[in-house]
Amino acid sequence: MLEQTRKIGFTTLAAISAADCAAHSMNSLGPFAVGELIKSGQMTAAQAGIWSSVEMLSYAAAMTGIASHVNRVRLRQLALVAAGCVVVAQAGSAYLHVFWGLLGLRVLSGCGLGALNAVVNVGASRIGQPVFVLSFVMVVQTIVFSASSLFLPYVGKIFGQMGIFLILALIVLVFTPMMRLLPKTINKTKPVLQTAKPVSGQAIAALLAVLCYTGGSLAVWPFTERIAASVGLTPGAFGSLSAFANLFGLCVCLASVRLSRNAASLRMLSPALILTGVICIFQAWPPSWLVFNAAFSLNYALWFFIYPALVGLTCLVDPSGKLASRAGGAWMLSQAATTLLAGVAGNSGHYIWVGFLSFSLCLTSAICTFFIRPHQIVAS
Repeated sequence: MLEQTRKIGFTTLAAISAADCAAHSMNSLGPFAVGELIKSGQMTAAQAGIWSSVEMLSYAAAMTGIASHVNRVRLRQLALVAAGCVVVAQAGSAYLHVFWGLLGLRVLSGCGLGALNAVVNVGASRIGQPVFVLSFVMVVQTIVFSASSLFLPYVGKIFGQMGIFLILALIVLVFTPMMRLLPKTINKTKPVLQTAKPVSGQAIAALLAVLCYTGGSLAVWPFTERIAASVGLTPGAFGSLSAFANLFGLCVCLASVRLSRNAASLRMLSPALILTGVICIFQAWPPSWLVFNAAFSLNYALWFFIYPALVGLTCLVDPSGKLASRAGGAWMLSQAATTLLAGVAGNSGHYIWVGFLSFSLCLTSAICTFFIRPHQIVAS
């Protein structure tokens, strides 16, 4: 790990890690915001589903749009502008109480978060060691969000909506100066694009694998705080559980960094996807708080292994980073659709059917990975 870090450069890894933490701030901490909005009566579960879906669709649109111009993307400038958009959107959400206004700010937030995620994926692809880079930045992300999960419930209890969103804005603001360390260079691998045509079938399989996994594993994610409350967990207990899940994820991240140097992680990918599908059923409809805790922690931790491996596959299929950026857009598009469904189901309090949908999507993702042969791509 130290050898790979020296080869890539610590400052570059630190800069990409900063962009990654900002890009995934709502993915990891968003349930606290959604929980606060529902608990305070600001939104119903269905409205919260729409609210989350609008952000995800904007996220997807930003990543898909950037993918079309990936060869001209200047990482530093894009990251700084995107971070500014997120800070403005989160700070504005702290003081706004009109549903349509909050919805408009989710468009701004989603575009900024999507652009930041594109910076991470394109940067990892350009460096040439995508699985290692993505696993490394997720280690950093895990540490940051473990700490945040511990105190965010208490901020919400004391300061409500204002406190939650100001903290979310502050997290991105703190990481913004580090993004100035991102390289200013543009992509110099244009010849690779011309040789990518023979693997178009594998590209489709890789994109579909990401789309199905993310939509399935994250379908009820924005509502996990509410599901936790339904089995008797207080906001503080859910915060502690989130911190534990992050630490569990940290262990998985460290293992993934070591496994990224060989094919072991790819061999374990399909079984991990199927296991996640089973876990999603129990996370969506837990019979007890103990089952929920176990399902939540396992799903959370497995994400830190599966997601970098899947995005790493897209980078191996297309080293330009275009497919990786589109994969991020596919993630948000699929999660937006399944989250909207979960929000409607949440109005009646029944998430079990969302759990079965999650299982079928994760199973489809596992099947797709069988059609991807990264070693053949690397060899060519």
